[in-house]
Amino acid sequence: MSPKRISRIAICGGGIGGLTVAAFINQHSDIEVDLYEVKPDISTIGAGIAVWKRSWQVLQDLGLEEEVKKKNISLPKEGEIRGPIFRKADQPDGGFDFHNHMMPYGPMSLSRPTLLELLQARLSNKSHIHTLKRLVKYEVEASGSIELFFADGTRASCDVLIGADGVHSPTRASLYGALAAEAGPDSPMDYQKYIEPIWSGTYTYRCSLQLDKFKDLYPDHQALSKPKIWCGKDKHVVSHPIGGTIGLVCFSNVASGEGTPYESPWVKDVPKQEVLDFYDNWEPDLLQLLQHLENPSRWAVHVVHPLPFSVSGRVALLGDAAHAMLPHQGVGGGQAIEDAHILGRLLSHPSTNLGNIEQVLKIYQSIRLPLGSKAAQRSKNNGLMYDFCHPDFPVHASSAEELKGLGEAIRKSFEWLAQGGCDDDWKQAESMLLQLDTK
Repeated sequence: MSPKRISRIAICGGGIGGLTVAAFINQHSDIEVDLYEVKPDISTIGAGIAVWKRSWQVLQDLGLEEEVKKKNISLPKEGEIRGPIFRKADQPDGGFDFHNHMMPYGPMSLSRPTLLELLQARLSNKSHIHTLKRLVKYEVEASGSIELFFADGTRASCDVLIGADGVHSPTRASLYGALAAEAGPDSPMDYQKYIEPIWSGTYTYRCSLQLDKFKDLYPDHQALSKPKIWCGKDKHVVSHPIGGTIGLVCFSNVASGEGTPYESPWVKDVPKQEVLDFYDNWEPDLLQLLQHLENPSRWAVHVVHPLPFSVSGRVALLGDAAHAMLPHQGVGGGQAIEDAHILGRLLSHPSTNLGNIEQVLKIYQSIRLPLGSKAAQRSKNNGLMYDFCHPDFPVHASSAEELKGLGEAIRKSFEWLAQGGCDDDWKQAESMLLQLDTK
């Protein structure tokens, strides 16, 4: 008797990762998909997403290239393009540029709402979106099916559960909570630490200012025409002119803050003076920008402890639920897309069934968890370099010449983003899947 086919998959989280995995399952199978979203609709907040080469290959595989063209969005570009100028700015007597960055690939800049719209349009009538559904926990039945418990008192069941529910991830909490309870207090493995996200020790202040008004005051200001990264000890600022505004993202690290409890709201509107206080005694050009910023909000950036595994039984985690990371390479959204590509193709493959599903999910884990974890570490390393905190590149410089080594390290840190390979990842995953039939 042939193993039973998967009939229903539940996805918790209607963000980029959740919609992408649903789209791939719909594109390659007729499996019923229930997508559960906490909010009243499919929407998102946060910065836009940089679509680098690997992520673009995935979106092309979903057939989104023509849809992107219809919206007159510039496609990614092969080859080098000019990136931001890095500048040492943490000195009151004026800073200096030390690295004119050339990016190895021209990523596509895509707003998150636009991407969600494009992905949702790829869903078939086999996908069913349920809003205002917050997962509380799941339980595995004796039959192997999974029972979902929601905050509104309702329940649902599925054959496979995908946690694409972000850094807070109730799916991850339920998964590791169950493992901790099963292992007991004497276990050498501390599963509890993977349940909740941890504060990275980094604050991000998001704000902007009106370009024309600022130009009237400072017509020759260096931030008017080019993106810049203003670097200094323990903090940096990204400025980027776009349309009629100059966008500002100000990063500040709290000494010994990483991993400590964070009791305040993660996102909070703050007075302009709070931002200015963090950059006291920096160069005048940067302070001119900060003095004219509008409506700053403070974001306490949280991440996830590097997970020992991202699957358990018939449950899989993807995106921020599996590897929430710092934003210093702009790859968090792309990693969710890449996770969804491999997981969606595996789940919808004709060789996948309820008899081998746990082995199939481990194939997904073996390919994607190391790559996601490596991307998280790369992003963290970039932040250390921008903040003059990287142990390999101590900064005691008074000239651009002394910072050449740091600039070269920053250049090299982006080289991997020009490389493809998602198709090769899928070929490897499919080969491993087909080998299951021979064992």
